[in-house]
Amino acid sequence: MSATFDFIIVGAGASGCVVASRIADTGSHPSILLIEAGGSNKNVAQLSGEERFEVAFSPNSPLNWNYKTVPQNHLTGQEIDYSRGKGLGGSTAINFCGWAVGPRDDYDEWARIVKDDAFKWYNAKRCLRKIENFHPEISIPELKKYIDPNIGDHGDSGMIDLTYGDSWIPDVGDIFKAIEESGLRTNKDINSGDPIGMGMSNVCIHKGERITSASSYLANKPTNLEILTDSGVTRIIFESKRAIGVQTIDGKTILARKEVIVSGGALNTPQILMLSGVGPAEELERHGIQSVHELPMLGKTLQDHCFSSVGVVMKAKSRDQIQPHLQNPTPMGWFKLPSVQESNEYRALPLPKRQFLQATTVPSIELATHIPPSLASYEMSPDTRFLGAMCLLMNPQSLGTVTLQSADPNIAPKIDPQFLTHGYDRRVMIEGVRETMRVLSAPVYAVDTIDKVGPTDDSDEEIWKHIRGNLSSSWHMSCTARMGTSIDSACVDSSFRIFGLQSCRVIDLSVCPFVPNNHTQSTAYVIAEMAAEKLIAEYDLQSRREGSMKLVTKL
Repeated sequence: MSATFDFIIVGAGASGCVVASRIADTGSHPSILLIEAGGSNKNVAQLSGEERFEVAFSPNSPLNWNYKTVPQNHLTGQEIDYSRGKGLGGSTAINFCGWAVGPRDDYDEWARIVKDDAFKWYNAKRCLRKIENFHPEISIPELKKYIDPNIGDHGDSGMIDLTYGDSWIPDVGDIFKAIEESGLRTNKDINSGDPIGMGMSNVCIHKGERITSASSYLANKPTNLEILTDSGVTRIIFESKRAIGVQTIDGKTILARKEVIVSGGALNTPQILMLSGVGPAEELERHGIQSVHELPMLGKTLQDHCFSSVGVVMKAKSRDQIQPHLQNPTPMGWFKLPSVQESNEYRALPLPKRQFLQATTVPSIELATHIPPSLASYEMSPDTRFLGAMCLLMNPQSLGTVTLQSADPNIAPKIDPQFLTHGYDRRVMIEGVRETMRVLSAPVYAVDTIDKVGPTDDSDEEIWKHIRGNLSSSWHMSCTARMGTSIDSACVDSSFRIFGLQSCRVIDLSVCPFVPNNHTQSTAYVIAEMAAEKLIAEYDLQSRREGSMKLVTKL
């Protein structure tokens, strides 16, 4: 292997794999090294769709960094699971496979904030069509009145196979009846750019196999793309303010002629930059790291969707309804809550934020049902069935942090999401859990309900008590190196370049100016497609070239 490449990409998650593939597959044939701290993730059993609720949380899994937050003392002192994928594919190798693209208004707001129309919905939709290989078939034809996407809105020859799953729980259609009985809207395609209403998620599972960024974008790619696994990057090497290479965990130096691209994800990207001497001055000084460049906002604007789970216990009707069906898609929908927009907490928000929240496609919460009982801390009994639901906070206003615990790159970053520290977030969660329980109390379920899992009554106090003790991350962490127009409030510009540095970009969910109202793996792919197009244009890398990929495990 050469010790010098045109581009070095640090991190082979959703974004890193896409960028590496796209810029390698061009006529100018640049030399590219994709470096990944984890392994090659070639275990076929771990790519099976059935395991997606287990692999993510396996304590000794080689696919998981197994991060935890600091104790959330403003809640009940819990350390919250912050699992992140490790190895080729990153978190696409361990996530729940759900695909949700979110509101068109999110992308238009992103474009407004960063003053770049490239991020508007029309362009995001074009990128999504490049990404998607959409399979519209559904397992229960009678439910077509609820699930009926416009095929023209989706790509049919992209890299990521999207399906509605191979088999569905027989009574899954009852959730749509419950939504209608509750006076709420159903949605035939939650991935149309308007997610408002209850619909059915797509999943990145095709013919029983999970589709990851590695299994899709790194298959049969050019020989000018080399991949180095099991090799963490300890720091980026700078010459003055220009990135010229990286140092690996075993002390090797690899140089970049053109750029170093950091795609470590919202937790590891700020850690790598800080270890390299880039970040808030006080954080670098605290750990005795020589400053290369002060980037005051790095790691200070972490956002994520937290959720609280509830459920109803019902009489079992058949064995099919007791057994878990782990390849099922998840019914999910996004909803506006009038009670939130009538609240004092909403009225206290700045005017631009209130205007955004009033946009047609922007929700207050996500409601996802038919979740595993474990997510609601419920243990199944043989003569019952359980319907669990999670209420996910959208548009959080709380800001968390990612900092260093140590200057040792082997030590995990210090993660403090500060969930629900903002009054608006608490109000949304209280109203959202109340609404979720109302849906689960609809007549279609009430007739068989024998118990409830959740708040003991409908009061704010009891709902908040339940939320405080039953709160999780949805693993949509974002925004730690967010995009903007000034170093005073952001870390990168709309071309993904770090303010004040040369030849160094961040391309991953770190750059989101706010956490999107979706499931963020879709955003990670869109970010990478957009960034690759900007890089190809800037360096005039031009047209495609075919070839084969080379996998390297050692230097």
